[in-house]
Parts: sequence; structure tokens; C-alpha cells
Amino acid sequence: MLTSDVNMSFVARLLKFLPEPSFFRENKSIKIKRLYCDVIEGALKPLRNGSCSEVDSICAKRTLVRIGVVYDLVYACLHTGEWHAVPREEREVFTIVCYLRIIYMLIHSADSFENVGNAIFIADIGIMLGCKVKIDIDGNECDLLTQVASVLSEGRDNLKDAPPLKKLKIDSDCSAADNCDVPVVFQPSVEYFGSEHYDKREPLLLRGIIDDWPAMQKWHDPNYLVGLAGERTVPVEIGSQYSSEDWSQRLVRFKDFIVDNLNPEGKDDDSDNENRRAYLAQHELFDQIPELRKDIHVPDYIGRTDVNPRIKAWLGPKGTISPLHTDPSHNLLCQVFGSKTIILASPEDTPNLYPHEHFILANTSRLDMKNIDYDQFPLVRAVRLRRLELRRGEVLYIPPGWWHYVESLAPSFSVSFWFE
Repeated sequence: MLTSDVNMSFVARLLKFLPEPSFFRENKSIKIKRLYCDVIEGALKPLRNGSCSEVDSICAKRTLVRIGVVYDLVYACLHTGEWHAVPREEREVFTIVCYLRIIYMLIHSADSFENVGNAIFIADIGIMLGCKVKIDIDGNECDLLTQVASVLSEGRDNLKDAPPLKKLKIDSDCSAADNCDVPVVFQPSVEYFGSEHYDKREPLLLRGIIDDWPAMQKWHDPNYLVGLAGERTVPVEIGSQYSSEDWSQRLVRFKDFIVDNLNPEGKDDDSDNENRRAYLAQHELFDQIPELRKDIHVPDYIGRTDVNPRIKAWLGPKGTISPLHTDPSHNLLCQVFGSKTIILASPEDTPNLYPHEHFILANTSRLDMKNIDYDQFPLVRAVRLRRLELRRGEVLYIPPGWWHYVESLAPSFSVSFWFE
């Protein structure tokens, strides 16, 4: 089998990202586990000079099989027990194995288009399940698989001649009158926000603070999102909401998710479709796809106390729901397009909001906020529920411990900044 010139050009670019030898010497799992060491060292040896000229198709196939064995072993380890208990070095091994699997898959195959697509999928799996492996590119510290995925995605776009995607109208009319049970302030000072809301842990609706984001002009066009990240793989939630029995998770191609869930000519929004509705929720999309990260800025209010907020993406069709729940961190929820109904309740009302008893859902209420059963849950009558509609360009500050229910009223893209 002859390797295509296109594949070899990819390999040459990706080999420039090969981590320094010291990384492999210092990883405890590679040092301790003989199989890991033998397979990884065997795969690295012919690549050390930054070239794959010493690797023929037979060697590549044999190495791919061995890499696949380690990939399966580490993958099983990552899915055994609790996620936080998996050693960092084991996740680093998974990242490296994904990288080497991509290299050898490209060397072995002659089908450029299909295998570059498969390579992008493996890179995204490594990003989601592995651990960041830092590399130096022209004096800048970068993440290995993030760089790999960017190169492959850019290259695959050049390999295909797909028809243009029909523009999807996914913005909503936010001209309705205000109906907001929390204070509303236009561009508050950092000092005012800190003393009157952050310190006192009181919710606030902020306006005029994300108008300069490039995302405000770009993200409502799905062609931009698909052009930037259409070939990438993302995790989505399927079902009515995460606390329901019909809930599940699935990996999908970002383009397919956009077309299937944000297209007004695609799936409808009736109740029969509720169990099939997909929601990209609480995902670290901006770590996975740094090009999107360039379209947003961290609000100044966060830097007062935290220089490294966790940034999450929330993208989905009309009708997606996050049930009434709490989070342990401060949250600035920024609405880039679409609108959402939000219901808030104070931490002081926790005894009256009927949290689930199981520890996994202890931060989530059993209440159906769309149709509260006051006979089954009578204590909720004593709760002051604060309601608002979060619209395009608005930002809601949700303090730690505050209960919040969120339902999208239209196709919607939100960005959460969780901070301390």
C-alpha cells in the first residue's frame, strides 16, 4: 500500500510537535509499565530524527496494532472508577498514544480524506479524555493534541469540495419588555460589582459588557461555526434534561450537531422530539478549539479575584433545559445569541427545594419547574422564585450556591465563566 503524498505532508507537520525526550523519561506510567514503555519507545525510535523515512507500510501496520493495544488498555483505565482518581500520568499516556496512533495511521493509509477525518476524531478523543501535554512552538507553550487537531482540520477542509451550507436563522427577537426579578445595571464598575454583588452574593443582570466580543457578530451564523470546527467531535447530551431517565450522552461531529439541531428546516421543536434533542452543555469547547476562544474575552469582573476562570459552552436548540440546581463557583453566564428563561432561588431556600437524596444529584432539585406539583412539594410555596429572560448580549451573575433553572426559548449559544 502506497502512502499518499498528502498524508506524508501531514505527518511531516505533525512530527514537528513531537515532545522532548525528557517528557517520556519523566512519565511514571511509561517508566513503571513495561508494555507502555516498549510500545511507545518502539513507535518513537524511527521518528526521532523528525522524519518517517525509516517506516515502511509493514512496519507502520505492526506498530499500529501495538499502539492499539495500549490505547485500549489506557481507555479502559480511564473509564474504571471515578474520573478524578485517574492518575495524571495515565492520562498523559493516553494523549501520547493518540498522537502516535494518528502518525502511524497516516503513514499506513493511502486514503487521505477518510483517514484525516479519523485522525481528527482520535485527536478530539485524546483532548477530551487525556491530559494536556505541553510543547514549544516558536517560543510559545502550546498543547500537543490541540495543535494536531488544528492542523488536521485545516488540511481536511482543503481536501473537500463541499457545497455551501444553507444559512440557518438562529437568532431570536429580544425586543420584549423587561420582566426581571433581579437588579439590572449597565456596565457597572468592577468596584460596584465586587462590593454590592460578589461580596454579598446577590445575583445581577449586566448589560453592555460583551458587546465588543467578535462572537456577537460571528456566532449567529452557523456557517462560521461549521467552517471553523465542523469536522471536530464534541460530546452532547440527548434527552429532556440530565436528571431524567431518558438522558444519555453521545459523541457527534460538530457540523452534524449544528445542522440537526439548529436548523429550522431540520428537526422540529414539538414534545415528541424532546427525547432526541441534543445539547452541547457544560463543555470546555474553547480549550478544544482555541480558534473559538479568540472570539470572546474574559470580563474584567472576574480578574478581581480569579485569573484562570473555567470557561464552558452551552449550545443547543429551543427547549433545552438545565433543571433547578446549584454550582459551587461564581458564574457569569453570557448570552451570545438566542434567549433563555431563568428561575433563581436563594441558598437559604435549599430545605424547601427538595434536592435529590442520591449524592450524584444532591445539587439538583426534584421539582419540575415548568409544572410545579405543590401538593407533592408543599414547602416550595414559601420560596421566593426570581424570574428573568436572559437575552442576546446580556450577562447574568449567579453567585455560588444559588439555585438556577435554565430553559432556552430559541436556538441559543451561551458562555459560562466559573470563577472563585
